Amino acid sequence: MHRARLLERVAAREAGVSGAAAAPGAGPGAAPLAPAAPALLRSVIAHLTRVLNTRRGSVPIDAGFGMLDFGPVDAGASDVADLEARLQTLIERYEPRLLHPRVRLRGERSDALCMSFDLEASILQAGREQPWCLATRIDAQGRVRIDDAPE
Repeated sequence: MHRARLLERVAAREAGVSGAAAAPGAGPGAAPLAPAAPALLRSVIAHLTRVLNTRRGSVPIDAGFGMLDFGPVDAGASDVADLEARLQTLIERYEPRLLHPRVRLRGERSDALCMSFDLEASILQAGREQPWCLATRIDAQGRVRIDDAPE
């Protein structure tokens, strides 16, 4: 599995950036080059941000791509569990570079209009699964922000 998304690899190749992941067998003597770990992590965060900030039904080629609009979410366990499950399902389906993703609501709420989640997953690095935790925040307008280090 490639570390960078297809369009990232194409853009890197066009820019002549060394260290861009080349497709196996891309040319005579071409060997796949893995991008540095920070580049992979930035790529995953950028893609997840794109997926989670796209409204479901707005992408003609895949009606399931993106988040459903959700109205006010009650702090009740069933609403929170439903939102966690929706986020987890989207991540599993549209970001295969994350292995065993798990989404959990954070207990503390510093802002009554925002919800914060921890996304725990593993990412394959040098043939080994490395644990990774992301802080995910949904604001009052439904925009999702993802940060590499949980607060």
